[in-house]
Amino acid sequence: MEQLTSYQVQFKQQIDMEEVMKIHHFIVDSSYDLYLYQDHLIADVSNLPKLLSFFFYYNTDRPLVMIIDGKDVQYAYQRIMNICEEPIENCVVRRFHEANRDQTILV
Repeated sequence: MEQLTSYQVQFKQQIDMEEVMKIHHFIVDSSYDLYLYQDHLIADVSNLPKLLSFFFYYNTDRPLVMIIDGKDVQYAYQRIMNICEEPIENCVVRRFHEANRDQTILV
């Protein structure tokens, strides 16, 4: 069953390049889609140039939205939280949706 979950993430400090690369490699090597959004910035985490640009311009004083799409999004969430354990101050679920193969989710 496909799942789509969005989280509101607040960073307490800048995320470093090693963490960004670990997140990117995890997503590229998996079947998940991960998107980051803050104000006018949006990044598909599998697209490295856009991901790097996002983290160059994002603001740690305001929360960002993280959207995970795939099967068992809780597993992906835990992996990402383990990678970013130090810089994340708070992360809460905003929305959770589950769909069968015959359903479509529009965002």
